[in-house]
Amino acid sequence: FELSFTLDTRGALATELTLPYNGFDRFPFAFAYAPGGPYDGTLTAGLFGDEMTLVVDLAEGHLRGTVVEGDSVTVRVHLQRVLGTRPSPYREEAVTFTSGADTLMGALFAPTTEGPHPGAVLVSGRGQNTRYDMIGWAKLLARSGIAALVWDGRGAGRSSGDAATVTAESREAEVQAALDLLSTRRDLGPVGLLSYSAGGWIIPDVAAERDDVAFVVALVGPAQSLADQQGHVTAAFMRASGESFTEAEYAEAFAYQRATVELAQTGRTWSAFEQINAPAREARWAAHALIPDSPDLEDLDYFRRRIGFDAPAWDRVRVPVLAVYGEADLIVPPQNNVPRLRAALAGNADATVLVIPGADHTLARPAGLAGEGEWPHRFYRPWTRSPAVLEGLGEWLRERFVSGD
Repeated sequence: FELSFTLDTRGALATELTLPYNGFDRFPFAFAYAPGGPYDGTLTAGLFGDEMTLVVDLAEGHLRGTVVEGDSVTVRVHLQRVLGTRPSPYREEAVTFTSGADTLMGALFAPTTEGPHPGAVLVSGRGQNTRYDMIGWAKLLARSGIAALVWDGRGAGRSSGDAATVTAESREAEVQAALDLLSTRRDLGPVGLLSYSAGGWIIPDVAAERDDVAFVVALVGPAQSLADQQGHVTAAFMRASGESFTEAEYAEAFAYQRATVELAQTGRTWSAFEQINAPAREARWAAHALIPDSPDLEDLDYFRRRIGFDAPAWDRVRVPVLAVYGEADLIVPPQNNVPRLRAALAGNADATVLVIPGADHTLARPAGLAGEGEWPHRFYRPWTRSPAVLEGLGEWLRERFVSGD
């Protein structure tokens, strides 16, 4: 079942119960709310027994508790806040465009309402990916009133070309071509860029070069060079391990990992790697670092493509920016990236930086047991992206670019 809570015209709590498996039957049901306690209050009602008692945990977006019948607990109840289960429809349109000598195949997801709608070019993370890496975000945007373009990168999916030759420059060229495509559409309004993870090295540079980019949204995007980023990733894994390291060891691990990226990006021979690998393998932090055992390691190949060779050009982006990070992200640690991004965006009049509490690199809280003690204080947390991400993204875009919203 579903429960929705609102305040009625008198300011009193109004609750509606929905039964999805019974034709979405809906009817009001009275809950009593009491503030206080270890969370954000308690809800009680005579639902499914003599009494249902639920703690209100706003930080988790949970209602957790029990149903009591007579003197016995008959069932545990665990409800989680979710987005609306009947979202707006969208349409999907196949698109084809070219970047250099390559033909790229993709799809435009758009609202079914009358336009023109704002548009977004969606740029995936590490690697040369297919449209499906960003298709969930595309559908979310389309249901929020924003047309979204996704495509198979060069040499991936149904697109032509050789994925082995992809570089930062070729990825930027693909994004430029995607923007050119959307700029010809009369059914679209202003068009911006949205990236995930390593796509954050691409979109600020493109936005800084063009005057037709309306906005930039970076989800867990880096604000530093790839060499610095990898150094901070190693340090983040060291901290998350629970082991005790000295500041000197953190600095040593950071310097080593940064050097591996720089050696790859500058085309150094394998002997140069082995000179720094030998002492690294003996260090106490070795298990938390990326220490290559072969020049053919996939990570080194990625570093050689010069993606993230320099810090992204956030300081030259003047259009509205939304950047979202996960508080517990070990891949793009917010403690290292957020201060740099805020400094780079200091001259931007419309820049929003959000850090989602407890979220990891997927912008979700990982699945697993959480809390201490007994139920309802200790509970299983499913993998779920925070509504603050999903709803907040649509609201940020709509209030700036969707007329009449």
